[in-house]
Amino acid sequence: MEVVEIGGDSAFRRKINMSYGVYMSAAGANVQNHRLQVLSNNLANVETPGYRPQNAILQARFSEMIEEGNISPGLGGADDVGGGVTAQEVQTQFAVGPIRQTGNKTDFAINEEGSFFVVEEGDEQRLTRAGNFLFDASGKMITQSGQQVMGKDGKPIQIDPRLPYQTLDGGRIDQLGIQQELMIARPKSLGDLAHLGGNEFKPLAEFDLADATERPVVTGALEQSGVNPTSAMMELIETSRVYEANVRMIQNQDQVTGQLVSRVL
Repeated sequence: MEVVEIGGDSAFRRKINMSYGVYMSAAGANVQNHRLQVLSNNLANVETPGYRPQNAILQARFSEMIEEGNISPGLGGADDVGGGVTAQEVQTQFAVGPIRQTGNKTDFAINEEGSFFVVEEGDEQRLTRAGNFLFDASGKMITQSGQQVMGKDGKPIQIDPRLPYQTLDGGRIDQLGIQQELMIARPKSLGDLAHLGGNEFKPLAEFDLADATERPVVTGALEQSGVNPTSAMMELIETSRVYEANVRMIQNQDQVTGQLVSRVL
């Protein structure tokens, strides 16, 4: 808490504790701005296949005196009022999104929460829930952005583009009786994933692979974004109002402090 000395004569020198409410309101405005960014990103990805929405986590904090260890919490004094709010690490919702039948045989949807397709960009493997794949002119299966789709054998999925093929449930591609299986990753913990933006994740640890009997992959279907646009918009409006309320509180407290300083002078 900032302390200001007012008055030139030591006999009239006084100390005024600047309003702690200004700092709490500023902290509130800051975390609501963070929440607005998270919600805006969710709404921007409402049409992104396989997108997993994120939650902004807010947490109440102790007052500065308690956080610095100068006093203990629970004493019932003014410092137990609290120290505002702070933002924690964003959390991702991994629940399965709506699955829509597309009729496109290179579309795949995983009907399970903890599994992901594996794609490769350069030498880096990434995980995604978006199964809107396609075959390029050379017969290599790629994502919409050109990343290679990996097979269970650790090699990119590749067919002969001159010959007919079919796709089967379970994430299998059959060409003249020869089958390839999409690599389906199962992280040991969803906390081992770093969100790269959009519908991609970076694995931070080794992951398991789905075995032949546990491949809940539907062909000709696509998992939609997990964002509920109506709920997200309502939450965005609510957050905007809370942000504006915090800004008004800062302005009001600044005005009151200015009036107090003027009277003392």
